[in-house]
Amino acid sequence: MLFSTLEDRKELSLSGVNEVLSFSENSVSLNTTRGALLVQGKKLNIGRLNTDTGELFVTGEISLLKYSKSKDNVGIFEGLFK
Repeated sequence: MLFSTLEDRKELSLSGVNEVLSFSENSVSLNTTRGALLVQGKKLNIGRLNTDTGELFVTGEISLLKYSKSKDNVGIFEGLFK
């Protein structure tokens, strides 16, 4: 399960994180239990990452959270007609 909490667009707490795919001052790309997640902003910093529990804490000026569909949520016909 994936839980996220964003406080004042400056502190983001996430659970369900499987891995951090990439990280820079302007973006964090993650693989979660529910698919991909892109966090964008300015002066981003990973304050805490626990891969055993899947918890991640990001600080900075967060401007975008973009979730991508998990392959598990794709309908049977959607995959056939691409």
